[in-house]
Amino acid sequence: MYAAYAGAAYMISNSWNCKNECEHPGTEGTEVLYNWDTQHVTSNGYIARNPDKKLIIVAFRGSAETGDWVESFMANPVQWPSTISGSIVVRGFLDGYLVSSEDVLQNTVDLAAKYPDHNIVAVGHSLGGARASMFVADFSINYPRLVSRVQLYTYGQAKVGNDVFADYMDNLSAPMYRVVNKGDIAPHLPMVSNMVHFGTEIWLTANGQSTVCKKGDYSKCSESLPAMAYNFQDHSTYPGL
Repeated sequence: MYAAYAGAAYMISNSWNCKNECEHPGTEGTEVLYNWDTQHVTSNGYIARNPDKKLIIVAFRGSAETGDWVESFMANPVQWPSTISGSIVVRGFLDGYLVSSEDVLQNTVDLAAKYPDHNIVAVGHSLGGARASMFVADFSINYPRLVSRVQLYTYGQAKVGNDVFADYMDNLSAPMYRVVNKGDIAPHLPMVSNMVHFGTEIWLTANGQSTVCKKGDYSKCSESLPAMAYNFQDHSTYPGL
């Protein structure tokens, strides 16, 4: 279901009426309540509500164009958030997040107040996963009382930041799951030693099985593959997207 919400960010605007993703079991009755589409720095997504599942979904669109890929994997590190000393993130991810962050944060917290029994689920594929992660970090800093209601599900997410940023995310009480499809190259980028992952990895293997790895065990999941097995095809074939 969460993959469907991440995939829908590529196609929906102001209503839940797309093919396939919007027809996925469990998403029935979803209402799109806010969407954004900025052009100067590409950033797209939507906020929706699933009344049956009691969810507020914050979905960030992924890399739909080649230009997005170039932006995504320029390491160009920058210090962020300012409240976390030593935290470094990839600037290409951050710029697209910040251009829409104020409105996204405000709309989310307003909905959280309106629907106090709803959890807040951030989702995204590829570039969208990185920005969904930044949203969770930003939201937790600005609204710490709501962290217990937050969840994160990403697909084909690249490394967002350094070990300080990753440790901050891992120390939150929010469930965070990072799905990696077979030999998808994106989760291994940028290939610099100071950028690391966080959360629980769910690796979908070539034999149709899945392996779950928590931090410290990533070498048993997708990192167990040789670099020659990495490819772009698996980045665009996530089940449910």
